[in-house]
Parts: sequence; C-alpha cells; structure tokens
Amino acid sequence: MAEAPTPGDESSDEDSQWKKDMEDSDVTIFFKPEDAYRIEKTILSNFEQLKLKFIRPAISTPMAAHQYKNIAKAIKNSKKTLLILSESAKNIDFSLETYLALEQCLQTGRLSLMVLLIDGMSVQELPEIPFLQQATQMVLVDNYHERCMETVCKTLKREVSLNQLLPAGNFAVGMAWSHFAGYLKNILPVFFMLCPLSAKGQRDIADIDPNVQNMGRVVIEMNGRKYTPTIYKVNGKNENGKDEEYFCCAEYPSALCALGLITDEVLNLLTPLQRRTEVERFKYKTEELLNHTRNQECFGRAKVLVFDDEGKDEESTPSRVLFKGVRSAIEETFLKPVGEKPPGLYDPNRPAYSKDVCFLYSDSDAHESKSMSHSKNPDNKTINSIRGFLEDKNIRCSIARPPIDSPDVVEERVKEARWVCCLISNNTIKKKRFIEFWLAALLNKCIEKNHLKIVILLKDVDSSYIPNFIQWVTYIDIVNEPSFEERIFEIIKGDVISLKSQVPVGNVAFGLAWAFHVNYLRHVLPDFNERLQHRMAQDDIRKLTASREFKVSKHLLELVPESCNFKPLLHEIDERIQPPLEIKPIEKQMNATKKVFSCKLYRIQGETCDYYFAGEMLTPINALSQMNVSMIAGLSKQRMYEQRDQLVDQITAILQSKATPAEMQDKCRCIKYNDQNWKLADVIMKEIDKDSNEDHETKYGNWLKRQNEEES
Repeated sequence: MAEAPTPGDESSDEDSQWKKDMEDSDVTIFFKPEDAYRIEKTILSNFEQLKLKFIRPAISTPMAAHQYKNIAKAIKNSKKTLLILSESAKNIDFSLETYLALEQCLQTGRLSLMVLLIDGMSVQELPEIPFLQQATQMVLVDNYHERCMETVCKTLKREVSLNQLLPAGNFAVGMAWSHFAGYLKNILPVFFMLCPLSAKGQRDIADIDPNVQNMGRVVIEMNGRKYTPTIYKVNGKNENGKDEEYFCCAEYPSALCALGLITDEVLNLLTPLQRRTEVERFKYKTEELLNHTRNQECFGRAKVLVFDDEGKDEESTPSRVLFKGVRSAIEETFLKPVGEKPPGLYDPNRPAYSKDVCFLYSDSDAHESKSMSHSKNPDNKTINSIRGFLEDKNIRCSIARPPIDSPDVVEERVKEARWVCCLISNNTIKKKRFIEFWLAALLNKCIEKNHLKIVILLKDVDSSYIPNFIQWVTYIDIVNEPSFEERIFEIIKGDVISLKSQVPVGNVAFGLAWAFHVNYLRHVLPDFNERLQHRMAQDDIRKLTASREFKVSKHLLELVPESCNFKPLLHEIDERIQPPLEIKPIEKQMNATKKVFSCKLYRIQGETCDYYFAGEMLTPINALSQMNVSMIAGLSKQRMYEQRDQLVDQITAILQSKATPAEMQDKCRCIKYNDQNWKLADVIMKEIDKDSNEDHETKYGNWLKRQNEEES
C-alpha cells in the first residue's frame, strides 16, 4: 500500500527560525508579488510605525517541497493571517497546501483569517470561495488611509473567538450523520424521508394534505429511548387515472428541519440558496450512508424524497411526493424484471451536456504546443489511461489543465460536463498554480447551483488534501483501490451503487452541534428545573433523602469522554451509578411524527452523602464514534478528537448565544473528562461539589451585601 503524505508534515531543523518568527509576530501577511512595492510603501510601513509585528512568506515564487510545508505551517501556527488583495490579485495562485492551510484558519476556534481589499477592490468582487467569504473583510479607503490603517492594526491585534459568533458552515454532513447514527439505524423498516427544499417540517402530514391519513404509530425501544415513527395512508391516482392507496412510515428528518428553524429565526445563518444547497447535500450524504456496503442492513430500506414545498402545483404536495415515492419503491422491489437496470447515462430527462466527464488537473510542464505527449507530468499517463477506459465504453471525455489551458477554456469545459473528475496527486500539491481563486470560485459556484457532480481522484495523497468546499463529495483512491476505473464508470453512468470508498466528512461539528441544540436541548431545557424538582419530591426518592444527606445538580449534564467511547446508559459505565429513574418526558408532535424527549435521573451513593443528577452521554459523540469505527467517513482518531473538541466548544457557544433564551443558558453543561484515568462517578461528584460550593459562596456573598446595606 502506498504511503500518502499529509499536509504540514514536519520538516528539518531549519524550520526553527520560522517557528521563532511566528511566535514573535502578530500576523503572517500574503500578497501578490506584483503589488509588493505599493504594499511595502503604503501598508507595511504603517504596520511598522504602529508596532505591528509581521512575517511575509512568499507564496507565488517557485519553491522546494519543504518550503511549501513551511508556508502551510506558518499559516496554521500564526496568531492571525492577513491576505491583501487588489484588482490584480483576483487570479492569485496558491499551492494546494497553502490553500488548505488558509481554509483551516477558520477551523482553529479563532477568527484568524482576515482579508484586506485595496486599490478599489470591493467586497462584491471577492471571489466566491467559502474561506474568503467567511473571513473578516476590511476595505482600505484611500481618502481615510491613516484611520483605516489604525483600525486594521487594532483588528489584527484583537483576539476574537469564532465561538462568540454564529457562522454558517456545511451543516448537511453533520446532520446526515446525526440522523443516520442516532435514528435511522435504530428504527429502519422501509422508511420514507420527506426533504422539502425549505427545510421546514410540518406537525402532521395529514393536517396539511387531505390525501394523507395518520394511521397510528410504531413504538420501538432502543437503548432506553422510545422511537415512534408514524404510519400514513396515502391516496392518489396512477398514470391510468385509477385510485390507489399505499401505507408507509414517513416523516420529515428532524436533523434536516433544524436548517429551516435556524433560517427562520434571528440567526440568519443561511441564505435561501445556501439552505437549498444543504438540503441537496443532506440527501446526497444520507443516500451514501444508506447505500454503503458496510451498511448492507440499511440498503434499500429508506428513501430520501426531495421536493419543492414552496411550489404551487400538485407535484409539490406531500401526498403526491409520497405516492410516487412509495409506488416507485414497490415497483423496484416487485415489478421490475430481474436484471433490469435503472436509467443510465443517456436518460432523456436529465439536463443536456455535451460531455459526460471533464478531467481537471494541473499541468505546467507541457510545452507551448500544449500537447500532452510533450509533457513530463506523470499525471498525464494516469488520466490518459482512465480516459481510454471510459471512451471504450462510449463515455464522452474532455480535459482541462490549468494553467496550460486558460481560465475561459477551463470554465467552458467544466460547465459543459455532467461530471468533473478532479485529480489530486503528489505532483499536484507542489504546483503553485493548481488552485487559483477563479477556479475555486467556479467549482464552488457550480456545486451550489447543482450544475455538476464532482469525483475526487486521489493519487499518492490522502483525503486531508481535499479542499473543504468539495469535501462532501465522493473520492476514489486510484493507487490503493482495486478496479478504480470501473468505479469511476459506475459513478459517471449514473447507476445507484453501493459506495466502496470512504466518504470524507469535513468539519461536522457545526452540523452535529446545531442539530443537537435545535432537536433536543430546546425541548428539554425550558422546564427542566421544574420537572427535576417534581421528580425529587416523589415518594421513592423522598424515602432515600429523608435518611441521608444529598446534593442535586441543577444542570443537565452532557458528558463527553475523551476517548469518544459512547455508552447510552451511565450505570453501565460505572457500577457506583445506580440504574436511572425517569423524569417526566416531553412529548411533542413535530415533523410528521411524535417525538419523545426523555431525561434520566441518576443517583450516586457517596461516602458522606448521595448525589442526584440528570445526565447522559452527549449524543453527537455517538455519531463521531460511528464515523471513526465504521471506516466509511475517513475520520481518523486524531480528527475525531479534534471534532469532539470543536463540538463541545460549539454547543457551549450556542448555549451562551442569542440562539438560546437567557433563562435556559445556565441549565446545561458539557463536561469533558479523561475516561482512561477518571471514573465517571468521581467526575460527576466533583462537578456537583463544585457547584454546591459556588452556591454557598454566592449565598454568603448576598448575605454580606444585605448586611452592609442594612448597616449603611
């Protein structure tokens, strides 16, 4: 098996000066060499006067491989990174490692990437690349140069945590995994998921559509939780006008409906276009998980039905969507002749494209003739081999090779192809002109408008080299995966396939955190203290508390083991924790089914007193654990631990933000603990003791304050 390099590999001791410079500086600055004279005279000189310490690694000159790694390392370790862009810098080019490092500036928990626009360049002209759009953007106005420079310096010196903000991210991947790991795997019979493009669920489908009737529920108990999917009867007419009725389990995925709730409220995290894109991505990701060979028990057991619920015609009604979906599923199962395949490459209903696939990769070694035969680039041989295989199967292919092919040529070939196969190789990452702003913006825009589908081909590198904005798509390791050419053909011809490769997850913490907040915490926290007090006052507990001292946690404890080893019931982790007592659950009809939000009360018998607390393992940790164990998600243990920490930080930030009403903000706590060295009961008792001491100190402080007021 080939050894794949990873971004930012450690290099030799010659990095020591770089490291010292980074530690001493306030900011690492990048700009195009053509702008150097103007920037040095009018911007860097001001930085020096204002005592802003900076370093300037060059990014657009030929470099050895270890220097590329130093640049990536500089970006990752800098307190702040400043990118200065002018009109001439719209086509600024990067090595892939530099591009990836800039993306990661927004994943460190700090708002560390900033963009300064100069020489009349406006925010509207900023390339549509996620990491640029989400960075802090500043415009240098020449008429107010001195004042602007002071503001820029203050901004660069100020520490701002991403957790103080509410940034939009790629929700779909995290939400799809959350829905799959925490729900679908537990309840799957044949199941239909309605995915409206508005991402808004309805309380009951029968309430809004006369052709749908609620027939009751199925009750499924799993790991101490109740699941109650609803059975619906759907009426409709077939293509011959004959009345038919079907029965099915259906609902709106709660994880997806979090998008609609977030968009509707004051958070304004997603534009309508972004919301629709996330709905499509949710469908894509969920189907990947359901169809994966490692989830054979789920294959064909659920259907994701995307529809435009804001449309006005009959096809936009839930009954019509369900009728067609259920009928199609039955036909696929019972009526289709054995061996018949789904519509293939030349389905007449698909959009017209002049090419089936465009191979996109970097080639700066070709001669002026642009002939691949004159190039020393080893990737040409790889692409030629794949292209020949596909053309033998009547697949129409084209090739786009920046920078040899001009931006206009590359854009035309990408847009005319139904699929784009993007090759990322060990050779690619050393090319300083593989990722240009215009190319990244083009791919991102096409994805958002659903104009194409992308397959990443990895050659001697791993999935960490896939840029975040396309990290949700399928990738194929063409070195280590047998029959990779057949895999490419299967994808391009459009057949439903069982995906055999890992499905890269990118940054899932955003989606997992928001889904957990919107679909759980918002429902259990409002009257949490009242329900806890009511349960503590019942006879079975009163008998215990009457004869022994006790302490009660006033918070819902969400427990996070550092190992991400998830157990649904806490008494199975530590024998000193007694089996749970049920707190009155919250029951709500929402998203077309009945939801039961349970909450468990546990007791620990300490040496001097008893401890009572409502708590559980943080549910999204289960999704992270399954991503790692399943080997589907391309989530290494190290990456899982990083996502764990980001998840905890994000949930904590949401709880302290305007997304959570003030009266609910102190009702829940996330507690991360080292489960290798600490017993869970000890962690919880320590937490409750700390809270108890803080309460006593607060009460004593209030008493002293009253005494002083009375004396004065």
